Amino acid sequence: MTKNIYKLFENLQNIEPSTGLKGKIFRKIALEKNWQTKKRLIFADALMLGSLGAFVFMLMNFWNGIAKSEFWSLLRLIFTDAGIVTSHWMDFAFSLLETFPAIQAAVILAPVFLLLMSANLYFKSAGNNRAKACI
Repeated sequence: MTKNIYKLFENLQNIEPSTGLKGKIFRKIALEKNWQTKKRLIFADALMLGSLGAFVFMLMNFWNGIAKSEFWSLLRLIFTDAGIVTSHWMDFAFSLLETFPAIQAAVILAPVFLLLMSANLYFKSAGNNRAKACI
């Protein structure tokens, strides 16, 4: 069987590709890269919109926990009793750290981090798209 295949290819003439094949291949590659960039931009837009919505949702749900925490009542002492706060600044700082609503802040800042990551993805993709358009 291998001899038959060998003879088949031996009898073939030199076949040249069509003249426009190279241009067609490069055009298809350019179209595919453009489509991939558009998909990345659409994904970044959706991620940005989702993280912004999540931020608003988390802010609305967890703001009461932050506003009602002892952190804000201690922080108000800076404006009302500044002399006492400055004389006992170390105890005051530790009290602020102890009462800081870390869980609520982390829950609210998680969508912000996602928003910044999606903005980074968006601007990288948009920059790549502009650089390709200039070439």
